[in-house]
Amino acid sequence: MKLNELKKVAAQARQNLQLAESRNMELQRKAKAAKALAEQARMKHKHARKAAKQAKHLALAAKERARDQLRTCEKAQKRLTKALKKLAKDKTGEGKRPSSAAAVPRKTTMPKRRQPTLAAQKLDP
Repeated sequence: MKLNELKKVAAQARQNLQLAESRNMELQRKAKAAKALAEQARMKHKHARKAAKQAKHLALAAKERARDQLRTCEKAQKRLTKALKKLAKDKTGEGKRPSSAAAVPRKTTMPKRRQPTLAAQKLDP
C-alpha cells in the first residue's frame, strides 16, 4: 500500500503543481495588464501635463501680444489727440504768432560769377 499511497501523493503533487502553474500564469497576465494600464495612465498624465504647459505658454504669449497691442493703441490715441488739438488751434488761429519777417519782401540775389582758375588763364593766351 505504500506504493499506491506514494502514487496518489505523486499524482496529487502533480495536480497541485499544474494548479500553481496556472495560477502563476494568470497572475502574470494580470500583472502584465496592470503594467500596461499603469503605462497608459502615465502616458495620459504626461500628455496632459505637456498640453497644460503648452496652453500656459500660449496664454502668456497671448497676454504679451495683447499688452503690446494695447500700448500701440494708446500711443496712436495719444498722437491722434495731439493732432486734433493742433488742428483745432490751426482752425481757430490761436497757435500762430505774427511773423515780422513775413511782411517784409525778400531781396533776390544774383548768383555769383565764377572766377577763372589759373589753368584756364594759361590756356587762353
